[in-house]
Amino acid sequence: MTLGRLGAIGVFMELCYLSFYVVSDGPGNVLLFIGTGIVAFLLFACVVYQLRTSRRLIASGNQLLAIIIGFAALFRLTLVPHSPVASDDVYRYVWDGKVAASGINPFAFAPNDPRLSHLHTTDLPAKINFPDMRTIYPPLAQVFFFVSHQLFGDSISGLKALLVLADLLSVLLLVLLLHRLDMLREAVILYAWSPLPILYFALDGHIDALGIPFLILCLLLAHKHRYVAAAVSLGVGALVKLYPLIVAPFLLKGRDGRWKPWAPLIPVLMLALGCWFYLEPTGGLYESLAMFAHRWEFNGSMFELLYFIARSNDVAHLVSGILFLCWLGWVFVVKRSLVEKVFLAFLGFVIFGPVVHPWYLCWLAAILVVRWSLPVFVLLGFSSVSNIVVYVHRASGTWQDQPVVLLIEYLPFYVLLVREIAQRTFSPVEQQLPLRQ
Repeated sequence: MTLGRLGAIGVFMELCYLSFYVVSDGPGNVLLFIGTGIVAFLLFACVVYQLRTSRRLIASGNQLLAIIIGFAALFRLTLVPHSPVASDDVYRYVWDGKVAASGINPFAFAPNDPRLSHLHTTDLPAKINFPDMRTIYPPLAQVFFFVSHQLFGDSISGLKALLVLADLLSVLLLVLLLHRLDMLREAVILYAWSPLPILYFALDGHIDALGIPFLILCLLLAHKHRYVAAAVSLGVGALVKLYPLIVAPFLLKGRDGRWKPWAPLIPVLMLALGCWFYLEPTGGLYESLAMFAHRWEFNGSMFELLYFIARSNDVAHLVSGILFLCWLGWVFVVKRSLVEKVFLAFLGFVIFGPVVHPWYLCWLAAILVVRWSLPVFVLLGFSSVSNIVVYVHRASGTWQDQPVVLLIEYLPFYVLLVREIAQRTFSPVEQQLPLRQ
């Protein structure tokens, strides 16, 4: 692949993202979101195929890397001014920041509580999902929302711009990690041009964009044997989104073979300290989180199968939770690198999770840069179809998983995963992507 051809594909992907500005708001926007995600991913897949099969890319050096990062920034900045399409979570972020800026603990009251009526505007909390529930987002996320409000007020675009900066930081950290692992730096395109973070961070504005760079930084620091700093970075990520905590046990033993019993405790203690600052007497800090963990479900694969068998939400949650813990136990004892363990942990989270919003896959999309997996790559591409549920909800008011949609999304993933396991090719990216010469 020549640099000119790569640039041409970048231009076509940019046109895909510009298409959002020629369609009016409404349920049809969600269909455009699905179509754009699919077309952009097909273009992206062509680039990835060339990356994995052509040695000509290696000779391009810094020029190719500059094109990759330049287009990555362009794609994201293009979508920042546009209003969210497939999710309205960002309105909750802006609301939490506004509540905090008024001197009120954002965990104390639900958005539609009459005691917050003086903060209401045309959009807030009218556009917030579940306005009768208190916020679920961890302490550092709340600090981020507060800072965004101080800088940009109620601006959705302002908050998304900050998230894009965090996402571009992830791209730069991945370049450093690839260099540290003596891998092709240009492989960063696996994340930099992936439609998932572009659509779900720059367009819809999900807070995961702020947590991912700290997970990458943790891997980079751990590879340098800086385990205290790695554990602190993981703790910062957990203060944004709780998912990085599943990685904490893997810090127990370093690359030098020595046990470090204090390392997993650091992120846990950091999270506890952060929560202490937001404690309030009515239990708002954990109320919505407990409801989310025990009752909510969406787009899960194994969970939906368990629910179909048990006909009980509680039983399906319990069994899927036990299976996930067993999976993490296996990952903990198996002899693999930290990168491999982190990849497997998040893979298990996707397989057994009751709630698998497509933006959750962005964590795997970042790890995919240093740990290639064809099944996961295909899942990233097919995940866009899960938004059909969003379209139906916008059009008819009904929110329900559809078996056909789940089959379209997950069947190729599981077929390829079983195939890789059977062929013993379920191996680290170092063996499947070209290395720096």
